[in-house]
Amino acid sequence: MTKTVKSLPMSTIKPVSFTRNGYTGGVEDLGNFKEGFCWKVNAFVDSEDSTWIMCSSDLFEKEAWMKIIE
Repeated sequence: MTKTVKSLPMSTIKPVSFTRNGYTGGVEDLGNFKEGFCWKVNAFVDSEDSTWIMCSSDLFEKEAWMKIIE
């Protein structure tokens, strides 16, 4: 059984740009660590900035999520 604690509407994510250095704006690559492959999602929710840190267990999943959010 699962439980939703909080959700992030896609429409609140700030615009995403892709440069030669990677994603900027609404999605930013935080790096790859022993604990997981992490990225940051920047949004504007309820009139204030909101930052979500997300991590996956493998690089392929991380890149897939970042591409979907783009």
